[in-house]
Amino acid sequence: MNSPISPGPAPLYDKPHSVDLAQVTLVFQYFMLVSVSLGLGPRLLGWVEDQSHDIPGVAELEAALPVGTTFPIAIVLPLIAVLTVPYAIIVFQLGHGRRWARTFAILFAVGNTLIGVTGVLRTYGEITALVVAPLWIILTLCVIGGLVSRSGRQWFAQGGWTPWYVRYEMDQLDHRRYLSRGGRRRVPAGDEDSAD
Repeated sequence: MNSPISPGPAPLYDKPHSVDLAQVTLVFQYFMLVSVSLGLGPRLLGWVEDQSHDIPGVAELEAALPVGTTFPIAIVLPLIAVLTVPYAIIVFQLGHGRRWARTFAILFAVGNTLIGVTGVLRTYGEITALVVAPLWIILTLCVIGGLVSRSGRQWFAQGGWTPWYVRYEMDQLDHRRYLSRGGRRRVPAGDEDSAD
């Protein structure tokens, strides 16, 4: 007895929300890494303290927010420059369904967690690092979960927008055949959009 062959999943013509989640979370991780962990946030707080040291109430509030040693600016600025370009490329290519981008995104998410928690520990101390570490872990799990979800795996397996382009090219080919014959092409019911 022959068992029916189940067809594969229908191609995704829209990027799944799981991939959107991974992209947005990676961007959020990037800004957390740059502003909090690498020391731009503490430097801004230091500048605010210098400007507001004689304002009543503000000095007490600033004293309650201890900021430790930040990374030297000679390390921070080149690191930001090195991180920005790959981040932008990876986030953009995730939307196009590139498998290599998914691999690098997972590696970046895990690396961000390690660098981020270490930076917070160095800058703000152990208590703040213990509070922030779960947030970093949640963000990393959002990135990984979005990229390895069923719809995310399908998006990368099909090559992102490739099925849409294939369908578009086939419609264009049919349209050119129709014009070259000078006749009227019959459009199947429900497929009127592809006849344009």
